[in-house]
Amino acid sequence: MEEQGPRLESRKQKIGIVQGVQAYRWHTVTVQGRECHTGTTDFANRADALLASARMIAQSRHVAASHSALASTGILTLRPGSVNTVPGTVQFSLDIRAAEDDRLVKLEEDLKIVFSKIAEGYPIGEEATAEVQVQGLPCKIDWRSETPSKAVKFHDDCIRCVRETSRELFGDEATQTMTSGAGHDSVFTSKRVPTSMIFVPCRDGVSHNPAEYCGPEDCANGAQVLMSSVLRYDGLRAGRAEL
Repeated sequence: MEEQGPRLESRKQKIGIVQGVQAYRWHTVTVQGRECHTGTTDFANRADALLASARMIAQSRHVAASHSALASTGILTLRPGSVNTVPGTVQFSLDIRAAEDDRLVKLEEDLKIVFSKIAEGYPIGEEATAEVQVQGLPCKIDWRSETPSKAVKFHDDCIRCVRETSRELFGDEATQTMTSGAGHDSVFTSKRVPTSMIFVPCRDGVSHNPAEYCGPEDCANGAQVLMSSVLRYDGLRAGRAEL
């Protein structure tokens, strides 16, 4: 299937040999401040839920990068939604991902520490050395876990069959061993049967979008690797008298 990312295309490679899927956790973070008038309330007397949330979202990127992980926000809602009212309540999604479960756990722990400090009004990172600092009133924060998914390592024999087939057809330089950044049905099939995956490039790394495109040649390459890998795996099992 398509990689749904830019790595294969950017390296001009034909096949991704997928060894597993990274762990992820989805959260809903709620920041509770206090609504107030934008013209009559100075910065020092604002419990600005949106400002605190913006700082948290920005810091999530820095903290995730320090763990060689990812953090993203795709949904943000605020109330009351008035031009001249400082938001009192903000909710935002937080999607965090890492190749290993323990790394993801540590990332979440560190994010909770940083977010709590931000909610309390403490400067973080470059903010602490800013020439002008304006500290407002503290906010409250609540985390709700929505969807956890542990890291998955695919079956060694299946990975080996895809790797050997891909390199036989296209050579080492045209292939890449990789961990999938997105979740797939293969996460669940791997709990029941030996599983691996085959990635092919997609244009500009775009997926889940009308601009998504995989060229006919790349589709054919993926199909050829799939068929040959299945035959190789059958031969492997026959050699072990597993049939």
